[in-house]
Amino acid sequence: MTPPVDMEDNSSPVSNQTADVEPPKRPVPPSLSSEAAPKPKRGKYTSVACNECKKKKLKCIPVNGSSCERCIAGGVHCVFAAVTPQSSKKKEESNHQMQALGDELAKLRQQVTDLSRTVDELKHQSPGARTTMASHFDVVAARSPSNTSKDNVPKHPQFVGPTRPSYGLVIAERSLTRMGIPASPSPSPSGAPSPAEPEQAEATDVEFWAECSPEEMARLLAVFEEEVESVYPFINILELAARSEQILRVIRDPSLLDEAPRVDVHEPPLTWTDVRLAKLAVATGIAIEAHGKNDLCAAIAESVVAVTARISRTEVELKGIQLLMMLSIYYFHCDDELLAWRTIGIAAREALEMGLHRRRSLYDNFTDPQSRHAALRVFWCCYVLDRRWSFGTSLSFSLTDRDIDPALLEPDIDSSYLKCMVGYARLCSKLWDAIPPFGSACQSIPADIANALDASTQTWLESIPPHLQMRHPRAFYSTRSQPRVLHRLRAFLYLRGNLTRISIYQHHLLSAATIKADLARAKVAVDLAQDTVQVLVHLNATSDIYSRQQNAFNYFLLGAFAVISLAICHAPNVFAAGCAQSFIDAIGLVRGFSRHSIASRRLWKSIRGLLPRLKSLGLQDCDDAAAGDRLHSPSAAGTLGSDASSAYIVRGRPSVTRADDDQVWPASGRQSGPGALTHPGLGADIPDMTELNNDILNLFDTLGQGSQFPDDFDSGLYNALDADLVGGDGLDISRRFLQGLM
Repeated sequence: MTPPVDMEDNSSPVSNQTADVEPPKRPVPPSLSSEAAPKPKRGKYTSVACNECKKKKLKCIPVNGSSCERCIAGGVHCVFAAVTPQSSKKKEESNHQMQALGDELAKLRQQVTDLSRTVDELKHQSPGARTTMASHFDVVAARSPSNTSKDNVPKHPQFVGPTRPSYGLVIAERSLTRMGIPASPSPSPSGAPSPAEPEQAEATDVEFWAECSPEEMARLLAVFEEEVESVYPFINILELAARSEQILRVIRDPSLLDEAPRVDVHEPPLTWTDVRLAKLAVATGIAIEAHGKNDLCAAIAESVVAVTARISRTEVELKGIQLLMMLSIYYFHCDDELLAWRTIGIAAREALEMGLHRRRSLYDNFTDPQSRHAALRVFWCCYVLDRRWSFGTSLSFSLTDRDIDPALLEPDIDSSYLKCMVGYARLCSKLWDAIPPFGSACQSIPADIANALDASTQTWLESIPPHLQMRHPRAFYSTRSQPRVLHRLRAFLYLRGNLTRISIYQHHLLSAATIKADLARAKVAVDLAQDTVQVLVHLNATSDIYSRQQNAFNYFLLGAFAVISLAICHAPNVFAAGCAQSFIDAIGLVRGFSRHSIASRRLWKSIRGLLPRLKSLGLQDCDDAAAGDRLHSPSAAGTLGSDASSAYIVRGRPSVTRADDDQVWPASGRQSGPGALTHPGLGADIPDMTELNNDILNLFDTLGQGSQFPDDFDSGLYNALDADLVGGDGLDISRRFLQGLM
């Protein structure tokens, strides 16, 4: 029995204090105790619910898109609110962004994985397998837009120094401007503008290498051997020609480099540097046959440039220097003067790094005579090229004579021509040192120094071996046949001697006052220029040597033409009559070659722009009849009526007809037949030669009558010509024309 409840306890003070305390909670039924599963959370409302379910906060279960289960069961009209398109669009954009970020992250992860795998493979690969990776880098670099861009060519230097062949021509134009004769553009005779060059698809070398046969590759390497190696024997290209088939297989499939069999056990294994050397030699051969750069040779060279031109190589080797020298020569034939100068500068510094300029280090690093002999040839060829490109651009040498060991003498060179060229390069160093510094009080070479330089030049000419002495056109035996290579070497040496002496005396022609001060020395420069033109005309008439290397021989032609222009500008009453024939001969040469060479065409356009300015010096023209009589003279008819591939009559000698069998490569890189134009509209503004002859002859008749010239013109021979003072065609020559002495 339950004890009775004490009612008094309820009235106790404690009970009164706790009367307002919340009552205890109900006990939890056994079925809902802690042992039972927890109550699940309510699910989220559907993103799209009808209005009725939203009011009741119930889960909406759509049935057919227009009603839900609850509304159908309750017989209520089911209405869905329209979804705002903005929120849906934002959600889609967010989803796309997340997906893009996910894809990007996956790509980054894959790249990191590939990079790690490549590093691991390189750590465990043999040196031969690494060359395969290098070849892959070559292909990727060649296809990159930065390397294949046609505009990726440096500008020509703004500085126009006194050693550049166009310097005299720019001075002549400045003189004409000071006389008050304005420069006027010379329109084409047709009156219509030359057609623009059509846009062409970017060429690659893949198709060329796929179709190139070993015989064709060997032929192009033979072109390099005849035109380049005979002048600069820094490499034995015939060794690569003998392995043409093997090199072609490696170019098509770089992975075969390690598996390439050796023809001879003692023969060194083929390396990727050998393949690059062969590629550049082929590109140079194509540029020589095309008379300049085209898409094909550019594509071949670009596959090598990316690796060759790097200056961050950890190790310097002799083949690397050979590769840079070959690249410099390639740039020379492509009319990229600054690139040629820059590249040979890198090669020269690498030669210094290897110690090729010191006899002791040379003997320490190259113990066997064969390798030492090859290193000597590489160094002296680099020395000569450094002088040539520097003189052509009027920019400083990379190799100075005081750094070269005096014990490293030229007699160690077994090539007679290279030994002559080393002597010529040393002569260039003396001439460079004789040029007064910028800003000096006297801006001309002192007479005693000029005499010493002239004597040194003539001594050098006399030191040329008899088999390399040129047969002058005035000699009775000049028409005898002679080997083509020997003929070219003889002409190069003779013309270099002439141009060196012209550089010594050209400052006497820079104004009427300097001519009056020393007329005898001014005449020496003019006579040398006329002799140079005569030799070039005879060379072109009797062989295809000039047409094969127009960039090389145009250098001498431009230097001579500039001197003749200075003479007739500043002293026409003295030089006009005697220089008329040489002037006409020079124009005839440029006019003929301009049909097949873009560089010669630029030179032609610049020269043609100078003619009307010279003609405006006089007040009267000759009678057309008198001009016609002179036009039909034997000396004039030989050159003016003929192209570069036609017969010439040189100084009254019988004409010697030759066939121009050069293979012409158009800009697209595809070989076409002889006589085809290599550039669209190349001959569009070539004038009628008969009309031009009359103009020139009238010009010289006018100049012979005399005109008034200021004799206070001070050009400042060795001051740099500012770009704003030498604009127009003259500057176009100085910037565009090739500045080497090939």
